[in-house]
Amino acid sequence: MDEYSKPLKKPEARHRYWHIQKADREFFPDSGVVFKLKFHKQTFELKVNHKDDVMTGQLYHLYHFREGDQIIVTKKGKNSYILEAPDTEPYPEVD
Repeated sequence: MDEYSKPLKKPEARHRYWHIQKADREFFPDSGVVFKLKFHKQTFELKVNHKDDVMTGQLYHLYHFREGDQIIVTKKGKNSYILEAPDTEPYPEVD
């Protein structure tokens, strides 16, 4: 599998994580291993925790992920991925 895709569930969007189902677990590195995820010209270092969750709080710095937003993660190499989130929008500018 070279691509992982799913719509975010409400708790995932609210609590800033992605839960990985057992069927998709091999797509990501082992628990505790840092991997690089490129999203909108920025590279983030993330890892899978012991509950098979990827904690994604870093990605919320500029972008607002909501329930139902589709995420598409493409594997580019060992521990290197690219994220596309076509439904996700930047936070509105504060004046």
